Amino acid sequence: MFDNFDLKLLNAMQEDADRTADQLAEIVALSPSAIARRLRRLREEGHIARTIALLPAEMADRRLRALVSIQLHDHAPAGGLAELKQRMKALDQVQLCLEVSGTTDMLLLVASRDMAEFNAFADAELGANPVVQRYETSFVKKEIKNQPMIRLDERDAQA
Repeated sequence: MFDNFDLKLLNAMQEDADRTADQLAEIVALSPSAIARRLRRLREEGHIARTIALLPAEMADRRLRALVSIQLHDHAPAGGLAELKQRMKALDQVQLCLEVSGTTDMLLLVASRDMAEFNAFADAELGANPVVQRYETSFVKKEIKNQPMIRLDERDAQA
């Protein structure tokens, strides 16, 4: 269970995890030592999964990024699907992998240095995979927003 202090702290950390306990205390209205204790508890309980650095759009735009929609074979063996998921999780090129509903079964965000590297990825990981029936690629022209944040509110306190 979260209280309002936890919710404010989690929102502030999602916005900028580089803030010091003193800076967070100004937002959350707790002492820096209370902030540090709460952060430790939230991490230990798994409510803060990890802290990462997001590169600026200018750096991300130097990569060829692609959104790949994957349609799987209807009767794909469960082991093959599990292997595909594990493979996508292990590849540095795959930034995001989502299992979705609808005509597409899986969506990927793939970052490659260039088209040759993307083609090698697509041929080896998707084209040669017997679980993949087809895939379709859309290339990212420009990043408009990249804010992987879930705004929490009082409804999340009961979670």
